[in-house]
Amino acid sequence: MHELAFLINPISGGGVGKKVFRRLGEVLDSFGLERSAWVAEFTDAKRLAEQTDGLLQSSRKLVAVGGDGTIGMVLDSVRRLRLTTTIGLIPLGTGNDLGRALGIYRVYNAKGLIACLKQLLKAPSRPFDLWDVGNHATLVSYLSMGLDAAVLRTFDKARKQGRLRGGSFGNKCYYLKAFFGQLGYHLPQGASARIETLEGDVELPLGGERVFLAANINSYAAGAHPFTGSRFDDGMLEIAVFDSAWEYALVTMGARGFPPLAYWMRRRLRRYHAKKVVLTFPSETPVQLDGEDFTSENLGETTLTVSFATRVHLLDLRSAFYALF
Repeated sequence: MHELAFLINPISGGGVGKKVFRRLGEVLDSFGLERSAWVAEFTDAKRLAEQTDGLLQSSRKLVAVGGDGTIGMVLDSVRRLRLTTTIGLIPLGTGNDLGRALGIYRVYNAKGLIACLKQLLKAPSRPFDLWDVGNHATLVSYLSMGLDAAVLRTFDKARKQGRLRGGSFGNKCYYLKAFFGQLGYHLPQGASARIETLEGDVELPLGGERVFLAANINSYAAGAHPFTGSRFDDGMLEIAVFDSAWEYALVTMGARGFPPLAYWMRRRLRRYHAKKVVLTFPSETPVQLDGEDFTSENLGETTLTVSFATRVHLLDLRSAFYALF
C-alpha cells in the first residue's frame, strides 16, 4: 500500500502533464518522501478504468494531475468501488473549475508545482457530494446543456482530431472561436427539466433557452461564479437557466473583473436549489458533464436523471492559512 499515488494525464495543459511527471521525483525527494512511499503513472487509454481502480485500491491518497475530465474519471471510480481513498488534484486543464472551487488552482497558478504539492501533502480533506447521472456516470462539478455544451462539443472534436495548437493559451483561443461560432444556438423545442426542490417539484420548459446549468460547485466556465455562497457538501444542486446570450456572456466573462455586475446579473437569473433533476430532450441536444462532451446520439427523446449518490473526501486549499505560503 502506497501512501501517495499520482495519475497524470500527459496531454493536459498542452503537454504540461509530462513536465510534472519528470519533476515529481526531485520535488518529493526535497520533501523527504521516500521513493517507496509513492508511485506515479501516465493515464493509459487502453486500460484506463483498470489502471485507475488499481491505483485507488493500492494507495491511501491519490492526486489526479490533469483537467476536470481526469479528476472526474478518478472520482467516478471512487464512487463505483465505494472506496475511502482521499483525492487531490493538480489542475492542468482548460477550465480547472474543480481546482478553482477547492482553492488549488490559485496556489498552482500563482506559486507553481512545488508550492502546490507541498500544500496538498499537508492539506485537510473535506466532504464532497457526488451525483449519479443516468445510472452510468458521475457528476462532480456540473452538468449543462445548450450553448456552452455546443461550444464544448466543437472544442472536443477539434481536440480529438489533433487540430489544437499552442498549449493552454491555444486551447483558450480555440474555445473563444468556438463560442462565437455557436452564438446563435438555442435549446430545441421539447427540451424540459423537472427539478425536485425542498418546496416541491418545479417544471421548466427549456425550448428556446440558451443554457440549463446544474452545478455542484461555485466555479463554472473557467472561473465564473454564478452561485455565490453555494456548498458542495449539502446534498443540493444549484440550478440556473440562461434566457439570452448576453446574460450568459455577462456571467461567464464580463462579470469576472467587475463584481457589482456579477451581483446584478445573478439576481436576474432563474435560480433554484434541487435535490434531484430529470432532464428530457431530443437526441443530439448538446450536453456536457464536468467539461466533457456528454451528448446522446440515441435516436428519439432522451431522459436523464441526476440524483445524489454519495459523499467523498477531497483535499482542500481554500483555508486562508494556505495563502501565506
